[in-house]
Amino acid sequence: MRYLSLTFALLLAACSQDAAEIRAHYMSEGDRLEEATRHVRKACTYEAFVANPQYRRTRDMWRGKALEQCAPGNSRVEILLEEQRGRLYINDTIAMDFPVCSGRVGGQETPAGTFRISQKKEMHRSNRYGAFLSKEDNSTIKRGVSVDDTPPEGAFFEGADMPYWMRFNGAIGMHVGKVRRDTDSHGCVRVPEEAAKILFEKLGVGSKVIVK
Repeated sequence: MRYLSLTFALLLAACSQDAAEIRAHYMSEGDRLEEATRHVRKACTYEAFVANPQYRRTRDMWRGKALEQCAPGNSRVEILLEEQRGRLYINDTIAMDFPVCSGRVGGQETPAGTFRISQKKEMHRSNRYGAFLSKEDNSTIKRGVSVDDTPPEGAFFEGADMPYWMRFNGAIGMHVGKVRRDTDSHGCVRVPEEAAKILFEKLGVGSKVIVK
């Protein structure tokens, strides 16, 4: 009887180990597939894309045939604060729908209104937010600091990179940055790099930006 109990225990342990390995495999495979399909544009209508229950949280982009048109004078962009999405219109047709990250709630919200792009710079650096770097070797000492913060001894302030900068409301603009699926910026509208490149190409100084 003792021999049978020991055998059963060993079999149970082996089965548990196999089950754990199988579960770990499928979890890792799920992570891999999620990463591989991120930003993959699926063949679907825009109506189906917006109707997806994950629309508010997805990082996917939608691109339409209107992107083939080149008309900076007839292009505009809308930033939807509640949905944290942006929509590029070319000749009044939706050409692209993309995720954004606007100003965080609690005093740094991105103001709503109708504006126009007043400046475009492919490479721009913030003059207010950035990191402290070492004077010795330029290594990063601390990120997420303000120019008003006091740097530690032997450090200096450097503004954060803001590629594909498009200013539209005072110090506020659109640029490449971390696009979390909730409000997180200091007021600017962060955009994924792929979308920012297209916006920079399709929008010109004077193009309308509607934040609502």
